[in-house]
Amino acid sequence: MSGYDAVVLAGGAARRLGGADKPSVRVGGRTLLNRVLAACADAGSIVVVGPERPTATKVTWTREEPSGGGPVAALAAGLRHVRADTVLVLSADLPFLDKEAVRTLLTALEEATGAAAGGPKGDGVMVVDSGGRDHPLVAVYRTEALREGLGRLGGEQGALGGLSLRRLTA
Repeated sequence: MSGYDAVVLAGGAARRLGGADKPSVRVGGRTLLNRVLAACADAGSIVVVGPERPTATKVTWTREEPSGGGPVAALAAGLRHVRADTVLVLSADLPFLDKEAVRTLLTALEEATGAAAGGPKGDGVMVVDSGGRDHPLVAVYRTEALREGLGRLGGEQGALGGLSLRRLTA
């Protein structure tokens, strides 16, 4: 499927890795970030939110405000560069993500929107692990729905820094 943009969140403190730069960790000879970028290489544009690093793919770099403000602030920063109606949202630490998984997410959103059948509009789909835990950073969303949610959340809280991504996707 074409017609989507991607936002990859590549910040974070990596406390569980002793502060190591997690997106730069190598698995199978490639950095985690480059592995994720390869999985979404057919996106119309790819925005990476975080400190600039060498990549094998052309991307647009941006940073969240405030710096270190967390995934909701990072997502808002990335969405400023998105033009497509659909946005794939990924964390930069998914070593086994591949193009097929991305296609599956995009197809699931198409099915959830019921566009062909005139059914209800779905706002997004995300990976749910075998334990039933949602993964909102392995997901595809309608861009406008995310923007509306961020606007509401920002209006309620006054700022997006430090807010939970699960609160946005709820």
